Amino acid sequence: MKNIVKTNTSEKTKISFESEWLYHKKGSEWWYCTGYLTDENNDLYSYQFTLVKPHIAVFKPFVLMLALTNFKTKKHYYVQKIFLSKSKIIINEKQVGVKDIVLFEKSKNGFKLKVNCDSFSCDLDLTAVKSPVWHCDNGILKMGSNKTEEETYYYSYTNLKTSGTITENNKSTVVKGKTWFDKQGGSFRLLKGRTHWEWFSLRFFDNEEIMLFAFPQNNYKDGTVIYKDGKYKRLTNYQITPTKFTTANDMKFSCEWIISIPDIKEKEYRIVPIMDGQLNIGYFELLAEVINKDNEKVGMCFVELLPGVYNKEFKIRLFEKQNK
Repeated sequence: MKNIVKTNTSEKTKISFESEWLYHKKGSEWWYCTGYLTDENNDLYSYQFTLVKPHIAVFKPFVLMLALTNFKTKKHYYVQKIFLSKSKIIINEKQVGVKDIVLFEKSKNGFKLKVNCDSFSCDLDLTAVKSPVWHCDNGILKMGSNKTEEETYYYSYTNLKTSGTITENNKSTVVKGKTWFDKQGGSFRLLKGRTHWEWFSLRFFDNEEIMLFAFPQNNYKDGTVIYKDGKYKRLTNYQITPTKFTTANDMKFSCEWIISIPDIKEKEYRIVPIMDGQLNIGYFELLAEVINKDNEKVGMCFVELLPGVYNKEFKIRLFEKQNK
């Protein structure tokens, strides 16, 4: 099996989930997996796996980001590696990953994720409760602009029942929980501030999900609601109101929100972080609780925030972070 298999579509043509899974010669793209887990004592963990191929002029590296957070100990493990060649990269019909570090692999009923690095490891089975969904306008998300060269194709497995083990400090723990997987990419460049976003993946305990993709600097937004039976529809009539802000590496990010969604579920929720978020190579990420008007916790939400939303000089700050 080849290490890297290119899709037979262009970055402007969508055919199937299988074709979009594969490597695209042009544009930016990423394979992104986030989950929350509990152990036998109901202690909470979260994890993240991301492989990004950014399009930065003629420069096309691969960036690997891995994270594990133990919310009881407040310990956050983070691994970041940049690959200038494709020699260790795996992207084929069944697998995505980096040799000897991480493998995200299709299985009969979903996926398997294996991470092996110095700071932590995990071995997880991800069973698909629902089929994948095309987001927004039949899979097309305009990146804060109506320009055709600034859009992506975007699909997700929003509900993956998860079980297996995680290991930290040479101690393995049996865990179970829920995972969300994204594949997204298209003909735009990640270092344009106007294409930067705030992303919310609401994962309700009743097995419904909502994806919200907002570009506050352009007053542009799009999204998807996914019902219990796996049916889904586009969602654009909503409002995200930040109620708190924080800073990371001298950059401003929103960090608590009220989300209003007329005629969908309970119509309004507070998104409240469980602990401070983390600034990765190019985005701020956190796990939050979804709280309804009765002050009940009804779900969990991963939030991903890009620096161009509130920071005009984000490129300088990101460069400084990588060189500290």
